[in-house]
Amino acid sequence: METYKKIELGIFVIILIILIESVILMTVEGWDFFTAFYVAVVTISTVGYGDYTPKTFIGKLSIIIYIFAGVGAVAYTMGTIAEFIIEGHFKKYYRSKKMSDKLKKLKNHYIICGYGRLGRVVADELKKSGIPFVVIDKDEKLLQEAIEKDPSLICIVGDATSDDILKKAGIDRAKGLISVVTSDAENVFITLSAKKLNPNIYIVAKADDQSTLDKLIKAGADRAVCPYIVGGLEIAKIAINPDVVEFIHSLVASQEDIEIRRFVIKNYELDNKSIKDSKIREKTGATILAIKKGNKMITSPTPNTIINVGDIIYAFGTKEQLEKLRKYVEGV
Repeated sequence: METYKKIELGIFVIILIILIESVILMTVEGWDFFTAFYVAVVTISTVGYGDYTPKTFIGKLSIIIYIFAGVGAVAYTMGTIAEFIIEGHFKKYYRSKKMSDKLKKLKNHYIICGYGRLGRVVADELKKSGIPFVVIDKDEKLLQEAIEKDPSLICIVGDATSDDILKKAGIDRAKGLISVVTSDAENVFITLSAKKLNPNIYIVAKADDQSTLDKLIKAGADRAVCPYIVGGLEIAKIAINPDVVEFIHSLVASQEDIEIRRFVIKNYELDNKSIKDSKIREKTGATILAIKKGNKMITSPTPNTIINVGDIIYAFGTKEQLEKLRKYVEGV
């Protein structure tokens, strides 16, 4: 049982004992409630003024029992309070309360399930992009150390497969969930639970075993990633085309805010217009890399390529350019 729960229980028991003794004294001694309550409080505090004393046998017996029970309850509660303060539980409770307040304010955020090596990389990237997120992990010590390094980190100690933990993380208000726990089975279970709680949430899940990729997609993941496959492909590309890969990495590294993003065309003013006539490049500065029309993907589209409402475009540019593009194609 948590220390603060023990304190709550101790206080409840003390109040209950005082009220029970007050009722007994009212009944057997004929005192009014305030007098009986006064005697009960004075007795349990060991002050003992002696201005009111029980006259009946039952009254005296109840006081004897009450002293042992009451003093024991007070000693237990005071000891727990001392433990709460001395062992730093007060700080922990305050931090927990503060964390709970932060969680309630989160909206359109991401939930990272698992704070291992992959989870930390994901968290760092989201932080760099200014995207709000909350971390869930079973390892309290790991999260404690992470908070010491970054007090702004919002996290929950718990099992991400639990619906209650996902609800606590605000899954009903979340934009996306990234599941990178160590077990493939848990990643599948987390995906199932998350989609059940929020059918519209965007889920990216990790799979160590290639055979799990299909299971994750069937469970509801929008994207399933096998780090070993991705890492192997990257290594192969570097080995086969080192100059090309170096150029791409240098390009991204030279401008940290360069990104590739996906957008859906919603602005009816752009419907049935060519890329050239839409003046996307002139107005936003972003470059369209590909256009997806239904199941057809058009890579390196020409200026004469027609775009329509509902088309998905993939564009390359800085954060500022891509934000302009988003507003333009969405008609904001």
